Amino acid sequence: METLMRLRSVSLFASLTPDNLARVAEITSRRLYRQGELLCRAEDESSQTLYVIDSGAAILRQTDLQGEQRYVGHLREGAIIGDDALLFGDAYGFCAQATSTLEALCIRKEDFDRLLEERPEIRQQMALRPLVQERFRARRFSWQERDEPSLLLRRRHWFFLVRQLALPVVTLVLLALVVWLLSLIQINMSLLATVVFVGVAPLLMALWLFADWQNDFYLVTAKRVIHREKVILLYETLDEAPLEKIQNTNVIYGFLGKLLGFGTLKIETASMRGTMVLTYVPDPVSMREIISRRAQFLGSRIRHIEREAIRQELLRQTGRAGPEQELLLPDTPSVQEPAKPSGHLLRRLLPSRPIFALRYVQGNQIIWRKHWVFLIKHIYLALPAFFAITLFLAILLYVWPTAQVWPLLLVALVLWTAAFFWLWWEVEDWRNDIYILTDRVVLDIVKKPLFFSEDRKQASLAMVQNVSLRIPNPLAALLNYGDVVIQTAGPSGALNFFGVSRPADVQREVFRRIEAFNETRRRREMEQRKAELSTWFGVYYEEVLQKPGPSDPPPGRPERGHPSSSGQEGGDQ
Repeated sequence: METLMRLRSVSLFASLTPDNLARVAEITSRRLYRQGELLCRAEDESSQTLYVIDSGAAILRQTDLQGEQRYVGHLREGAIIGDDALLFGDAYGFCAQATSTLEALCIRKEDFDRLLEERPEIRQQMALRPLVQERFRARRFSWQERDEPSLLLRRRHWFFLVRQLALPVVTLVLLALVVWLLSLIQINMSLLATVVFVGVAPLLMALWLFADWQNDFYLVTAKRVIHREKVILLYETLDEAPLEKIQNTNVIYGFLGKLLGFGTLKIETASMRGTMVLTYVPDPVSMREIISRRAQFLGSRIRHIEREAIRQELLRQTGRAGPEQELLLPDTPSVQEPAKPSGHLLRRLLPSRPIFALRYVQGNQIIWRKHWVFLIKHIYLALPAFFAITLFLAILLYVWPTAQVWPLLLVALVLWTAAFFWLWWEVEDWRNDIYILTDRVVLDIVKKPLFFSEDRKQASLAMVQNVSLRIPNPLAALLNYGDVVIQTAGPSGALNFFGVSRPADVQREVFRRIEAFNETRRRREMEQRKAELSTWFGVYYEEVLQKPGPSDPPPGRPERGHPSSSGQEGGDQ
């Protein structure tokens, strides 16, 4: 009965029917916490338990983006902890510590999921927070990773659409004014013609602007912040910032924003571009809170893994370690640098890579070329010239037995050779411009054929801050090619993958390689720290625990009164 009453007092379950509330009470357990004991940790993803404080109090702390712990607030009787953990399996994102003897009701996600399968109406009856409801509605896109759920999806505030609709409204007024002026000079239009003349153009403009407003969105996932800007049949951009690279977030309100509930959210990273600016964001404070909380969790998880590695090493050195539990992080294969043509002239002339492939793999490298549209731009003059001269040469060879055309034939052969070389040069120039992604670096190589110039830009994946996508024109949207811009914090600034085929896939692959690189680097750094700690603990053990102090007798010469000497004397007696 006490459990039912407490659950009924919680807003999350207050609207459940008595029967459904009783079923929730059946899967609820009680747990007692002493003062100072932790209910949950920020980085804990395994607990997945909702806590309802039945008696006592707790304090909440969070780690900010700079790694400093800060006070969030106090929780008292009736407060809940971890509704996101119960509904989505998320980590808590904060530490909850009992400030007195505390008794909590606990509902495990595993039990709650089984109950939802049995009674799905419970979810509809629960009084979910607005942010939780938004998350349930958030769309998942095909280019998201499998372990990358959508946390929040928002479009610009409706006031932005209202501003845009001012143009069709003004157009409507002007056209109506034109009809009125025509009527003054005795030029009358039928009702149908008036409606078509006045209404069709503004209506089409309004529909276009509404569709354009619907196409643009801000998306927060478990790994990144994404801003899509799309104009139908014209262009599309997709900017993203990995959550681990975010250094600070700021919210700016204007006068109307304060009144209507929208503002500008600035997300600062270490890239040369610096800041991702999201304008007309509805309730930007809650969006900033989700971004900061997820970024803080990612930082806390890294610190937790490092701390656990130190703890295991300390237990191992002191001989108290049980079976070691390896902290698994995804590994990546070794990296091969781009193959360079060597030595012989013939090897330089012969293709060492697929001739017309827009994407291919060599070892651990993924290599892209510009779309074939750019090949056409290279050869649109050389190819017709080559075919024309080839046709002319074929005609000369056909009439050769009956006419003395050898001077003309010699000229045609020279022209054909020049045209062939021109065509080969243009094709090879297109083939040589490549973009390479390895497990450690990203390269942009612009190279002329043979022994001529080569411009190579390279950046470590550790320096990448933002990856954005741009579809520049309707033809690019139709043929699915575009630009992928990789912003870095290094001196090279940005690396531009211009005109690559299927740019969304390229962007996703870059993001995947960055994530794998960061995880591998963390594991390598942890192994290095463990080795350093092993050395420190070994020296401490030798110098402090085993080395005799000033009052200790030398080995083999026990002093009188020392326990070992007493034992010896007793034995002699």
